[in-house]
Amino acid sequence: MKIDEIIDLLGTVPTSQNIAHTEGTHNEITKVYHEMYAPGLASFFESGWYHFTENGSPSFPRSQRLVELMASFLKALEAVKVNDQTQMAYSGILETRLVWELARAAYDPPTAASAISTTTLPHDGDAKETQNRVRVVEALLCGDYLSVNPLCPPMQDPDSYRTRQFDFWYSLAEFVRTREDPNGPSAAKSREEMLSRMRYLLDGRENRDVLYSIAVVRELAPHFDSPYGNAAPQHADESDPKNRLSVASKFIYDESQVTGGTTNVVRRLCDIAYRAFVNPGVNIARRP
Repeated sequence: MKIDEIIDLLGTVPTSQNIAHTEGTHNEITKVYHEMYAPGLASFFESGWYHFTENGSPSFPRSQRLVELMASFLKALEAVKVNDQTQMAYSGILETRLVWELARAAYDPPTAASAISTTTLPHDGDAKETQNRVRVVEALLCGDYLSVNPLCPPMQDPDSYRTRQFDFWYSLAEFVRTREDPNGPSAAKSREEMLSRMRYLLDGRENRDVLYSIAVVRELAPHFDSPYGNAAPQHADESDPKNRLSVASKFIYDESQVTGGTTNVVRRLCDIAYRAFVNPGVNIARRP
């Protein structure tokens, strides 16, 4: 199931009203974006591309779709009253859609923005690398596979943390790369090797913990009946696949809560992941 379809499962929202595209509206949207979403997106995808600027000043894409979505969300927030569960749910659905649309704004630049160098890592905020990281996350959440690994492979860099960053993302892309007989032992072994590699490269980063946990749940959920999410033992032996699945599922659930993820971006993407692979588990690929 595609991400838009998963978001549709959250519930229906009223059709967005026509909102005047005044300079004041655009300034407010730009301000809110840079305060609430740019840092979270940049942190999640480890890319400064999301810090939009124009002539040295913070800006926002001139995409009518994004402007209307952001404006509708801000209007919905204004209408939310304390303890109004319906309005809160409505604004939550809007924000989930908004976060995903903002993430995939990276698809809008020309795909030939840059070529992968064979000797150096792309610069921070490289449009092509960012776009491909979003593609990898989309494939991960949808239960899809990519025919090739589109990301820059890790290579030596004066900043070892950047090397590890690219290593993590490249390993995640390898995890979702198409293999012959994906249910066969060889493919499963390759994916398990990538999971081990990713775990070694977490470096205490929330986004990598989240992405690694989603990959674990995607890999293990097909082998177990739900529920397996919210009852993980406090000190579970993670060498046991079911315990490992429970721990990862609970982490994704916890991160999707108001008291969990440190940014709106993490919380909303974890909500999508939870629905994809835990409950209702619409993207679990049941295996024999």
